[in-house]
Amino acid sequence: MGGPATQHHAAVAALLASYRSLAPGDPVRLAKPTSNLFRPRTSTVAPGLDVSGLDGVLDIDVAARTADVQGMCTYEHLVQATLAHDLMPLVVPQLRTITLGGAVTGLGIESTSFRHGLPHESVVEMDVLTGDGEIVTASPTNEHADLFFAFPNSYGSLGYAVRLRIELQPVGRYVALRHVRFDDLDDLAAAVEVISTGHEWAAEPVEFLDGVMFEPGEAYLTLGRFVDDISESGLLSVSDYTGQRIYYRSIRERRRDVLTVHDYLWRWDTDWFWCSQAFGAQHPLARRLWPARYRRSDVYHRIV
Repeated sequence: MGGPATQHHAAVAALLASYRSLAPGDPVRLAKPTSNLFRPRTSTVAPGLDVSGLDGVLDIDVAARTADVQGMCTYEHLVQATLAHDLMPLVVPQLRTITLGGAVTGLGIESTSFRHGLPHESVVEMDVLTGDGEIVTASPTNEHADLFFAFPNSYGSLGYAVRLRIELQPVGRYVALRHVRFDDLDDLAAAVEVISTGHEWAAEPVEFLDGVMFEPGEAYLTLGRFVDDISESGLLSVSDYTGQRIYYRSIRERRRDVLTVHDYLWRWDTDWFWCSQAFGAQHPLARRLWPARYRRSDVYHRIV
């Protein structure tokens, strides 16, 4: 089989071969089984580009805090690989099967974005399959810098990312949360400005910033920070929202909370934000019968 580099070269060769096999006028699309679009996709029998071998993590440089990642690697796999080194991407979108390449070309956002921007802002360089069927390496300073800066939000119109080198950040063992209620949205907006500028609220540091509005007059900012010991959160035990309890409801119910870093990153995926309710997965009896491994956004998406 060879190492990651050998497998990557073989996967790139398969991608190029599938591209060159397209007839003139054929649509160019990725042959991939998953999607995180909230709208239906038009079915097609047209062949897609072979990206089946481009879904892994090639290398993690712990000292430099960077990772070389294939474009179709999901954040679920990327996070699994980086957390093993007590590292994580600077921005991790909420759903497990979002791919790194998709988040960069289509944009993504999460609760660290107030500090680190969007996923493309932590990309160091990337290999891109361009429209002329060539693979080029684009970075901020080389001859393909224009492609590097134009690629975000291009939605595949400029090419497909084959490999990306991204920055990583160190993590603690847990994420301690504060759910702060606001009855007035002007007050909430003012708080966001204060937190975004000073990275703290009520004398506690803020490393994650989330917002949820349940109804007019009831909105919350969820403020998170890394801790290495549960006691630093002011609580005695870690919460688990992969079982009977449901994360979005806890925002109303608890002033403080603490989750493992892994569970925090996927807190919205288990119930597809709150959309699992449409499938009965939040009913207590149905939830007991619904296998935990199937409580995830891609399963709900396939049902739709």
